[in-house]
Amino acid sequence: MPDIPAAPRDPAGQSVWSRIRELAAQFGQVQRNARLYLIANTLQSFTAGVIAVLYTLFLNGLGYGTVFIGATLFVGTAGGALGILPASALIRRLGWRAMLLWSYLVGGVAIFLQLIAPTPVVTLVTTLGVGASVAIILVLNAPFLAAHSDPERRNAIFGLNNALGFLAGVTGTLAGGFLPPLIADGFAARWPWLDALRPLLLADPQARVYQLAMLVSGLVAIPSIIPIYLMREDDTALPDALARGVASGEWVGLSERLAAWRRLAAEVARGAIGRITLSQALVGLGAGFFFPYLNIYFVTRLGASTAFYGALSAAVTASLALISLASAPLANRFGQARVIVAGQAASLPFLAAMGAVPVLGAVAVFYVVRSTLMNVGAAPLQALLMNSVPAERRVLASNTYNVAWQGLWAVGAALGGGLIAVGGYGAPFYVAAALYSSSVLLFAWWFLPRRGGRPEAEAVGQGADPAANG
Repeated sequence: MPDIPAAPRDPAGQSVWSRIRELAAQFGQVQRNARLYLIANTLQSFTAGVIAVLYTLFLNGLGYGTVFIGATLFVGTAGGALGILPASALIRRLGWRAMLLWSYLVGGVAIFLQLIAPTPVVTLVTTLGVGASVAIILVLNAPFLAAHSDPERRNAIFGLNNALGFLAGVTGTLAGGFLPPLIADGFAARWPWLDALRPLLLADPQARVYQLAMLVSGLVAIPSIIPIYLMREDDTALPDALARGVASGEWVGLSERLAAWRRLAAEVARGAIGRITLSQALVGLGAGFFFPYLNIYFVTRLGASTAFYGALSAAVTASLALISLASAPLANRFGQARVIVAGQAASLPFLAAMGAVPVLGAVAVFYVVRSTLMNVGAAPLQALLMNSVPAERRVLASNTYNVAWQGLWAVGAALGGGLIAVGGYGAPFYVAAALYSSSVLLFAWWFLPRRGGRPEAEAVGQGADPAANG
């Protein structure tokens, strides 16, 4: 009789199933608004998983090359960066709840328009709306969770948010992989209600399959409006002083506003916000070179089916969900900075190998291992950023980080599309590995404790600027 395998255990020695039960119990203990946000975010993550698998394949099926796809991604992410800039003032004026509602509505309408009329002009214009919608969520996510959690539970709630998002993403990426072949095999014909969509569908058979799969997945995201609507508005907004003045109608002159921004910029550059932002912006630039084109690489270059790529993406997402459960105890035991540096550094050889060994099975394994190692520090990084600044600077920190990351990701996506067109699919992986290496070195120099200094976790836990540790 075969041995019964023991329950998997995270590196801190605690059963993963125990961690899941613990996090489920914590879900019931977090504040009401945080619970509703986690539910909405989970529903959105499912649809996002489907779109992540199919979107660039959809554009590719329409005959758009990697240069146009890169331009589209640049426009969307640049629109997101522009949307981030006024986020602090809008949060103060409208509140968390209204901003989330508007974000979901604008993003949903923009994606729908893009799917039913994907001309070049419509694609570029609606991508701006999608980017702005995603930008609001990026800005709100970390400050909202920090504002609605106790400091001692902050690592746990960030881990829970990531885990739920990843688990929803597993089902989303699986659906994104398996829906197209099911639809192509006549699945749609067995669902009479889909006839109502026929006037909206494209003529090209392959693009139509991707289009219909994404439209169907959007039905899951629609109910995410309900938990946001049920939120209770509160006064837990964390704007910086400038945003507070703008929101209250205290419109100052141009010179005064520029001076205020200069003071904020100097404060950001000297402290933890600037250092975290700069190091991770290099990651954003590197990710833009290869990540948007992974599905095209697998399907058109390596010969994978969409079902294979969807299953592979689901495996990656599942591994990220499991590693997010382990990230909080790892960060508590070894320190946030050590976990971030170790995971990112260990992922680098696998990233380079994805371009160097263009064999489907090998690249699939490299992809899973690289993604898992790279993201072991995702939740600790969010917590580190929030713990490194006072409460009134959290929205500023989130704004700064996301503007830089998304802006450089957009630049990388545009450059990556052109690089693929000229040099093939291998080159972007090497460029990304070089940029990631620079990020790891900078982050380690600034945040790992020096000999004789205080432990990083102790300093951050006391609210100190971790950059002060050298």
